Amino acid sequence: MFRQLLRRILAAFIVMFLVSLATFAALEVVPGNAAIVSLGTEGNVEQLAALEAQLGLDRPLGERLFDYYSGLIRFDWGTSSYYGQPVWTLISQRLAVTFPLALASVLLALLIAITLGTVAAVRKGGVVDIISRSLVQLASAMPSFWLSLLLLVLFSSVLRLVPMGGYVSPAEDFGAYLNSIVLPLSVLVVGETGPLLRLVRSSMLEAIGEDWYTAAQVKGLRKGRVIVSYALRSALTAPLTSAGTQLAKLLGGTAIVESVFALPGMGRLFLTAVEMRDLQLVQGIVIFVSFFVVLMNLVTDIVLRLVNPALEPDGGGL
Repeated sequence: MFRQLLRRILAAFIVMFLVSLATFAALEVVPGNAAIVSLGTEGNVEQLAALEAQLGLDRPLGERLFDYYSGLIRFDWGTSSYYGQPVWTLISQRLAVTFPLALASVLLALLIAITLGTVAAVRKGGVVDIISRSLVQLASAMPSFWLSLLLLVLFSSVLRLVPMGGYVSPAEDFGAYLNSIVLPLSVLVVGETGPLLRLVRSSMLEAIGEDWYTAAQVKGLRKGRVIVSYALRSALTAPLTSAGTQLAKLLGGTAIVESVFALPGMGRLFLTAVEMRDLQLVQGIVIFVSFFVVLMNLVTDIVLRLVNPALEPDGGGL
């Protein structure tokens, strides 16, 4: 187990290195450079030269690559040309908004999916199975922006239960914070529950179709104990892997929901960086999200082995 963990960590570092190198190379091979893209057609030669010197683009490639990696290690990821603030400061500020929202949505979706998916598989063809499959289809067919607007109109304009939008820090007023995230959280939970519910149901159906499940019932073991202790543990591999991937995806994939509900999160930050041609900030966000995906794969692999130690050495994870 320890050697497998070391191999996973080593593989994670290799992937992070390759991702960071690919991100650096991508900005090197694009036509022009970050200074030209940032200035556009409004700058002159003097402004271009000053910005290139500020970004270090006038130095040799080897020096820039060394400074790039030393900056990554020290969390010195450059300065945003649009905001005028350090890239890491902007990411950490917006992460405080997006990460709790993404984590809560994935955990709630996983809880709902495990509960409904298990009952639907054990009682295949029953009422819960029909309802759960209908929910999967509904969640898959419902665009997040449409559901966001629908909930906003219903609960803010008609019922006036929550504010129209905006974000309140939990440190300022926790009750107002909950009011500001309840609708976007609901939208994300609906979107994440569908795929997880489908995975839990199919994995449980596969688990209870194995010979050992029938043998356990023949031996007189209680059905509930067999389902919870054995079948569910075996069936959680695919849903937990998917949940880890979905959590990493939500860090940069909540732009639409954040825009509708006016949340200052990572998604809106990335959209602004692209619109304002802030390549330094775009690069930082891409690297951070990529690193987080690798980290979540590693954490998911560890969790899977704790839940089901019988996994093959190469199963799950990276």
